[in-house]
Amino acid sequence: MRRKRRITLWGLLLLLVVGGGLASQSTSAVAATTTADRRVLIVYDAINPTVSGQKKLAAVQRLLASLNVKTQTERLSDYQAGQLTTRRYQGVVTLNNWEQGRLHNTAFVRDRNRFTGRQLHIGSGLSAQEAHRLGATRQRVYHQQFVLHDGGNWQLLPFSTDLTLLNGLSRHTQTFGTLRTQGAGLAPHAYGVVHGKSAYLPYLTADGFSLTVASRTLAALFGQSRTNCPLLTITGVTPYTNLARLRRLGQRLYQAGIPFAVSTTSVADNTTFRAFKRFAQTLSELETENGVIFLQAPVVGATNRQSGQLLEQLMVGQLNQLGQRQVLPVGISAPAYWNQDRAFRRHGLQRATNVLLLPNPATTTFAKQDNLGTTFTQTWYGLPLRSLQTVENGHHAPGDLSWAVPTALTVPMPDSAKGLTATFKQVTGLTTRWYDPSQQLTSRLTSASATFRYDHGSYFLNGREIDVGNSTVALPRFNPRRKNHVALKGYFRVQGWILWIFFTIVLVILVIFIILGRRIYRRMFFQNSKRR
Repeated sequence: MRRKRRITLWGLLLLLVVGGGLASQSTSAVAATTTADRRVLIVYDAINPTVSGQKKLAAVQRLLASLNVKTQTERLSDYQAGQLTTRRYQGVVTLNNWEQGRLHNTAFVRDRNRFTGRQLHIGSGLSAQEAHRLGATRQRVYHQQFVLHDGGNWQLLPFSTDLTLLNGLSRHTQTFGTLRTQGAGLAPHAYGVVHGKSAYLPYLTADGFSLTVASRTLAALFGQSRTNCPLLTITGVTPYTNLARLRRLGQRLYQAGIPFAVSTTSVADNTTFRAFKRFAQTLSELETENGVIFLQAPVVGATNRQSGQLLEQLMVGQLNQLGQRQVLPVGISAPAYWNQDRAFRRHGLQRATNVLLLPNPATTTFAKQDNLGTTFTQTWYGLPLRSLQTVENGHHAPGDLSWAVPTALTVPMPDSAKGLTATFKQVTGLTTRWYDPSQQLTSRLTSASATFRYDHGSYFLNGREIDVGNSTVALPRFNPRRKNHVALKGYFRVQGWILWIFFTIVLVILVIFIILGRRIYRRMFFQNSKRR
């Protein structure tokens, strides 16, 4: 009898272990879904190039990435009923680019009205239900030109044909920026509005003064109050750039005490030529002048099934060739649409902890588009400095603007000596405190056989500190071969889990059969004993 109890206890213990393991996996999966993996759903009605709809959509994606918020982007017509739930999403953004199109999805409106997470409406088409959540009433204005005021700065906005503003805001509502007309016929109205878990922007631009105010609105909606300093970034640098002019620009910025970054492309082949050696030497000199390097992603012309592996091979080759010449990039810069592509993220962006998302080119070519934007340790929003040129504060130059997200103020590489002087004057005319990587930045970037690390002005290669600019430092020669990715690796991993569960179930069944068989055998034995 004791032996029977012992076997029964062992069987129950085995069941508890198996069930506990599966339950813990299920619990961890649910926990992941309810925290970091919950995305913000961006639903847009149309691209509408007449109002720069693609730029607006990319701006929303970049802003949320800079706020460390993962996103999923979907066209309104593709939305499925029941999709928007708080279990799957922490928030929803409604982006209306085409009021005249009157595009509508009843299922989305119904689900949005029931949704209890964060909500942001951008553009026209604000419903009465959304206005009620904002604790306000709607007012539509037509054919007006507004001036956006915020703090001591203002900027004249383009002519607006149709705009929905909010009246009757409560004292518990946060407002950002003020819209005023040039005439006296309309009272001032708030630009960005946040009330509880709801927010509203009557319009959005991908750059300029409005973008800085809009970013503060989004930051408040998601409970982030951090103040950032902008990072001056020189873009458009290539191995064919006028290197003497680039060195002069770096020297003048260094002498003026302005830290900066350089977003540059590179090459993986023909690196033995003297031209590439001079290019790498120039970048190394910029690193010694309080400059940091972002390796810019290559231009995508066409894609195929091998695009991801080819991209990894190319970027690993570029990083290794730069690393051998004491150029250690602190991050990757790429157009915004790269973060909406699974192949470009995996083989390009995700090798860096610091990513600079630039405006999209006129033509975007995807490899494996999935519209699932991810986040990085630090994501910079690339904002052209020229878009702030018309911002004034009474001194014909913008004052110290407020930056709610990590912002890289970009200036193109000057193409002439006159352009260099103009760029330097433009930069020094902006009265702001610049982001200093040597005081604030830590980053990590991995290649196939090397790890670049930057820590407050110090460079590390494979864990060893490198004295950049010291020609006596011997750097290891990296193997430029790319990693081998096994196509069926994920399949065999899943198959292994299935087999493990199958054999566990079989073992439990066998234990049960043994217990039942022993019980039947003992019963038969006792019956035979009684007959005798």
